[in-house]
Amino acid sequence: MSLYRYLRDAAVFAPCYVALDWASYFDALGPFNITPWNPQAALAVAWLLLGGMLHWPLLLAAVLAADVLVRGAPGGHFIALVTSIALAGGYAWMAWLLRAILRGADLRSLRELNIVVAVAVGGAALVGACYVGVLRGAGLLAGTPAPQAWLRFWVGDAVGVLVTLPLLLAAADAGRRAGLAALARRGETLVQAALLVATLWLIFEGLPGEPAVHFYALFVPLIWIAARGGMNGAIVAVAIVQLGVVAGIHAEPAFTLPALEIQALVAALTLTGLYLGMMVDERERANESLRETLRLAAAGDMAGAIAHELNQPLTALNNYGQSALMLAAGGAEGHKNIPEVIEKMLKESQRAAEVVRRLRDFFRSGTTRLEPVAADEVAAAVQGIAAQIIGARPFAVEVSAEPELPDLFVDRLQVELVLRNLVANAVEAVEGQRSGERRIAVQLARHGEQRMSVIVRDSGPGLGRDMVERVFEPFVSGKPTGMGLGLAISRAIAEAHGGALVARAAKHGEFELLLPCLNA
Repeated sequence: MSLYRYLRDAAVFAPCYVALDWASYFDALGPFNITPWNPQAALAVAWLLLGGMLHWPLLLAAVLAADVLVRGAPGGHFIALVTSIALAGGYAWMAWLLRAILRGADLRSLRELNIVVAVAVGGAALVGACYVGVLRGAGLLAGTPAPQAWLRFWVGDAVGVLVTLPLLLAAADAGRRAGLAALARRGETLVQAALLVATLWLIFEGLPGEPAVHFYALFVPLIWIAARGGMNGAIVAVAIVQLGVVAGIHAEPAFTLPALEIQALVAALTLTGLYLGMMVDERERANESLRETLRLAAAGDMAGAIAHELNQPLTALNNYGQSALMLAAGGAEGHKNIPEVIEKMLKESQRAAEVVRRLRDFFRSGTTRLEPVAADEVAAAVQGIAAQIIGARPFAVEVSAEPELPDLFVDRLQVELVLRNLVANAVEAVEGQRSGERRIAVQLARHGEQRMSVIVRDSGPGLGRDMVERVFEPFVSGKPTGMGLGLAISRAIAEAHGGALVARAAKHGEFELLLPCLNA
């Protein structure tokens, strides 16, 4: 780090530290820095955590300057130096511990939040013991019991770090800053902040009695903000609460309830908000991960349908290419037919390109390409899928359709994906049956005026009543190597078409796929 940057950082940090020390110096125990709120501790920890331990000498100078400028070094300059070393050393130890354990300076998981809370609470206890120990050894506590002085200092530092450190780390993280900016632009956020401020006013001004009696009303807006805004909302909410409490204490310094007890309530509120916000964030990340997993699984399952769909145009292209070569070798008579063959080749290549385009659209935006599909084409697709999956194994497959069925209005590729999954499941279900008993039946029939039903039955063991819904849950699979995503994806595709996919509780396996007809 260059000397210029080092001094520049110091010129910003030191005035901020002194200003925070001055603003939070209220309801003190004697003339010393034993107050119910010490946000400057969080600033010190954040500065060393982000900037490194090379800033420790400047931190020591800022702590000493604050004691002299704000309180006039009430214990003398030597005691001020010793207590400043204790404070700066304790904050440096907390920052070093966080740097050693955390992967970075941002809070992204419950584990990281647990670490910050543990270091804040434990570190504040240790720093308070050192600070109060120095004053006790110098005989400066003026009859105040050391445990009482330590408890006040501990709560003040712990609350200051818990409330202020997440806000400082969020301000230093580009991702968090963007999240906070997006949160600030939401109209709901303004309503939430207004409700929080109004609740604070009611507690300290509008309602009779001690503020602590009504303090728990703050949980309502805080939970709302954290549930809707996650960790970003919780960070801002607890900061607003702390500032409101400080303003209330300054406005009414003669509260019967000590400020220390009010700060203990703030600590409980802070922990509730931070943990709730972090759990909301983790739930959202888990949902996003699940959506991505489903998307990748859909890509894998759809690959078979795409390969089957591309197989026909590619085979036709190969045949037409060989025919063109034969015609070219046949002389002038054969040359007359080459343009017709080339035209057919172009048509098949366009068909293959259309398949690829539709696949790209589906994975980019989930777009479905609806088109009329005849019932006999669906039956033929089922037969082709079954032949491809079964191969030469001894299975009896029967595909039947009622006469004069209307055309479907569906995305052909996506429906073939669902059919492939249902047929593959049926094949696996009868795999363990004896030879001659491996039967699969697929029936196409009307289902009311607007839908067509595709029923897939197999001779394997059926589903119990407790499983007919669970099989559609993600990661519930009866296959030894299955991910439990095929049926979940299939039901989602069916419902996206306005149809349904249901399982029947029966002696043998039975699934029914409902799809919309063209006249729906």
